[in-house]
Amino acid sequence: MLDARSVLRGSNRRLSTDFGQLKLTTADADVKWRAFGRFVAIDGNTIVVGASYDSHSNDVELGSVYVFRTSDGGATYVEVAKLTASDGAAEHYFGTSVAIDGNTVVIGASGDDGASFSEGSAYVFRTSDGGATYVEVAKLTAADAAAAVDFGSSVAIDGDTVVVGTSRDWIYIFRTTDGGAAYGQVAKLDYEYTGASVDGFVAIAGGTVVAGAPNGEAAYVFTSDGGATYAQVAKLTASDAAEDDRFGWSVAIYGDTIVIGADQDANSGPGAVY
Repeated sequence: MLDARSVLRGSNRRLSTDFGQLKLTTADADVKWRAFGRFVAIDGNTIVVGASYDSHSNDVELGSVYVFRTSDGGATYVEVAKLTASDGAAEHYFGTSVAIDGNTVVIGASGDDGASFSEGSAYVFRTSDGGATYVEVAKLTAADAAAAVDFGSSVAIDGDTVVVGTSRDWIYIFRTTDGGAAYGQVAKLDYEYTGASVDGFVAIAGGTVVAGAPNGEAAYVFTSDGGATYAQVAKLTASDAAEDDRFGWSVAIYGDTIVIGADQDANSGPGAVY
């Protein structure tokens, strides 16, 4: 259920206040300007890092994602995989967004042109050998793909459900019913039109999906009846809202609690979290 702008899986135990620091770099760290580390996700012993500007030979900004694992309780992390799309091409920006839940990694490629410019896509990778190798099992695109500009600009996953955001006023829900061998689109969620593109940053926990709309200064909450259908149940706004706060820039959810970032909050200067 995790992504770079979503929530890290928590626990009920008290967290330590004594934190050490590790710096993760890659075996090909000499490559310039790859945006390595712009998007990250973690679940258990595994960290996923997007490098959406990574170039491969003549394919400029094709993008890559790196997987690191720890086997010593977090004292060290080892790079175990570098993931790329099977049909990747220049300026696809594979690694625009990343999410991980258990053995499954979801990766956005918002620049994948498909049948139209910047249509976008998302890829699902799975490991069946404890993280030693990852296999691409699905490529997700919208049923109305030509309309889904920047599909994959954000992704989230929880169990059998994957949520994919776009830079328009909708997000897409996919589910697997065969253990991850295939994913089908089950819903397209529309939220209130704001008159501008809205970068649908997303989060999911169980049957609840949260979508941020920073250009609309809002976040929207949807709940499901078990995965077949979703209904909007709330529109969240800041109690001290002001123009250009960008409330909804980031969203996270854990249990009954939703956290929303407003990275240009006019009332507190450098930003705020609600």
